[in-house]
Amino acid sequence: MMIRLLVFIVLVTVTYHKAEARSSSPHRPPHDHGCGVDNEWKRFRQSCYYISAEVMNIDDAMVECQEQGGALVSIESPIENYWIAEKLNALPKVDNRFFWTSGFTAADKVKDNTYYWIWGDYTEVGYTNWAPGEPNDKGYVCLAVNRWNGKWSDEKCHEKFNVVCEKKVDQ
Repeated sequence: MMIRLLVFIVLVTVTYHKAEARSSSPHRPPHDHGCGVDNEWKRFRQSCYYISAEVMNIDDAMVECQEQGGALVSIESPIENYWIAEKLNALPKVDNRFFWTSGFTAADKVKDNTYYWIWGDYTEVGYTNWAPGEPNDKGYVCLAVNRWNGKWSDEKCHEKFNVVCEKKVDQ
């Protein structure tokens, strides 16, 4: 029994020191965390997120995210939505309460032009967090997230809001 305990302690100690050595490796600065050396990107799980300080329409938002090395965010789970809303809510004063995501509506020509929501990579939106009364289907075709409560709203794509960009972490 005592030998098993000693073996366990040695294994834990070796594993810990190997992990410490990897995190202080000269090949990846400790502040990188897979998001690059730009500290404006914040990591959560397997993605990095960038929040713009400027407001822009959806077309400019897509370009901004591409120039930053990512794409407009696709919110795929309640925990991701909560984390993003928490970061947005903690921001200093910004011009708007809404932030652009990659979500937009698409028509299904096979199903009588039924509209449904998809993300920028053309995957159908699964998880949703719509505000009460949303989407209100009044010709607004882009999806924005409210910085105060994380609820979603359909908005006119030409409106100017801040932006949330996302890029997957390189493994």
